[in-house]
Amino acid sequence: MSFHEPSIWDKAKMGLIMGGSVGACLGCLIGFYSTMKFGPGPRGYLGTIGQYALGSGASFGGFMMIGSCIRSDDNRTLTAEDRATLKAGMDRWRITAPAPEVSYVNKTNRS
Repeated sequence: MSFHEPSIWDKAKMGLIMGGSVGACLGCLIGFYSTMKFGPGPRGYLGTIGQYALGSGASFGGFMMIGSCIRSDDNRTLTAEDRATLKAGMDRWRITAPAPEVSYVNKTNRS
């Protein structure tokens, strides 16, 4: 059984569809509220609500498409050289804890 990870294009399409559907639903709600509050305008009820839904769905779908491409994971394995480079970079910024200050107090009072 082989497992194929979705390609970047598949992830972009999935982000566009998810973002577009969420944006369209939100646009329908906003458009419905706007037409009830301010009136339908010259396009009528369906045209105004559709314009809100299309604009909101397209913009949110575009952002989700870009975000899903940026957020895509890569399952390549690191080589020994890559691990050594990462470890050297982490060790360079490692801060050691300062040594505690030792105070020597004369416990006996010999005057």
